[in-house]
Amino acid sequence: MADGYNFQQLKAAILALSRASEWEAARLEWKLVGISEADEPETCLCGHFPIVELCSITNRVTGNSTDVGNVCVKRFLGFRSDLIFASIKRIRKDVDKSIGAEATVFFHERGVINDWEYQFQQSTHAKRNLSVKQLASRHTINRKVLAAVARRGLS
Repeated sequence: MADGYNFQQLKAAILALSRASEWEAARLEWKLVGISEADEPETCLCGHFPIVELCSITNRVTGNSTDVGNVCVKRFLGFRSDLIFASIKRIRKDVDKSIGAEATVFFHERGVINDWEYQFQQSTHAKRNLSVKQLASRHTINRKVLAAVARRGLS
């Protein structure tokens, strides 16, 4: 990894927390369980500092959990957490905006937004001119998402 991201260091740390001893098998043991934003900058397992966009991952086999940075989870698991964090930044800046498709799926899977809110997001995400009632629904959903991310350890 370039730009301060040490892939070998990440790999060693993940292997130490995994049952598998081979990298490709060990990667498959891990899943993303939550995202959060750190109040104070932290250091990723790869050694990169500072990180504030944290991705909590858990090993399905060993039960071990750890946090890694947004970039490492994307490179390690192939999960586009950067798109979720971009949605969070967008709605924090303007609550009238819609969260993206990736964020909608992520927060629905974790029970932050219910089935109706998920369908509402899917049907209105690209709309700019919402009714007063639709805009109120969007605000409610956005506040739920922001509250969930503010709590470290969303799972």
